[in-house]
Amino acid sequence: MRRWNGNEMKKVLASLFVVIFIGLFARNALAQDPQELILGDSPTSGSLSSGEEIWYSVQIAEPGILTIETFGDELDTYLAAYDAQSNFIKGDDDGGEGYNARIEMIIAAGGTYLFKLRGYDDEAAGSYLIQATGEPFPEPAGLRIGAAHEGTITAGTRHWYSVRAEKRGFITVETFGNTDTYLEVFDSQYNLAAEDDDSGMRLNALVEIYAEPGQIFLFRLRGYNYEITGEYEIEANFDSITAYSDQNSERSSAAGIKLGEAVPVFFHGPGESRWYSYEITRDRTKFLVQTRGNINTFLSLYDSDGNLVAEDDYSGENLNALIFERLNAGVYYIEVSLISDSMGRCTLHAEIR
Repeated sequence: MRRWNGNEMKKVLASLFVVIFIGLFARNALAQDPQELILGDSPTSGSLSSGEEIWYSVQIAEPGILTIETFGDELDTYLAAYDAQSNFIKGDDDGGEGYNARIEMIIAAGGTYLFKLRGYDDEAAGSYLIQATGEPFPEPAGLRIGAAHEGTITAGTRHWYSVRAEKRGFITVETFGNTDTYLEVFDSQYNLAAEDDDSGMRLNALVEIYAEPGQIFLFRLRGYNYEITGEYEIEANFDSITAYSDQNSERSSAAGIKLGEAVPVFFHGPGESRWYSYEITRDRTKFLVQTRGNINTFLSLYDSDGNLVAEDDYSGENLNALIFERLNAGVYYIEVSLISDSMGRCTLHAEIR
């Protein structure tokens, strides 16, 4: 057992005191009495000194959409949102008009939420207005598969759409036009499932999500920022998945692939892998395998004994993986997996050079 000398013990006790003091200070700062903002009231005025933080609380009675935002031309504000247990939810700098902060939250159940207001930097000071507004969940417009819907985005507006899957497969929703759009996807309980900014053509948004038969997803469309305005088209498409397309989830059930084919690979849950096999007939064969698509894939190549030969994350274009190896004759196994806990699809390509 280590014996502490006098100086070491003093240093340990001093460090412990600092940690305890900082913890108590942070807790007291967070536990200060927040000012209550009443939903729907006129904006509340305030003044912020350099380095100051002001706390507000909002009581939510019914599920819906909660928006907290600041107004004014004098102060560059920053807002941070917390739940009733002081767990951080999200923050925003310039989501409102000009340098004002704006936080919009989907509230699935009633409760209390806390908001911390400060200047963007320690020197920021001045007067401001802050307001909390709430609205019920809107009635979304139904998107028919394959039919385009036209609309116009004005500053701060949100457009809601719904798509129902008749079969098992992937729903793709994308926008078209010259407006910089942003798409969010929610399930029927308003849990965020996916979001996208520029995966479509130019500045358009595109999202793709796996759906079971009868499942409904909600799509919320807005401009990339608060000040974006313009016309758009939005369209939904659907690709069904065959019953056997995800049976190769283990090496023992690996699906054979042919050179030059674009093999569709589907993922509809976190932690999934898809396995494929190919037989090399000659020694010292240059073998290339890669993924193509808009999801972040990981490739692993194994020999017939299960030994790892090579692996790759993003050597291909965008977030795609690519393996290029000189191999001897034998059967090889290719595992395709996702980097993040998401879902989506890609294609697998193999060739000999």
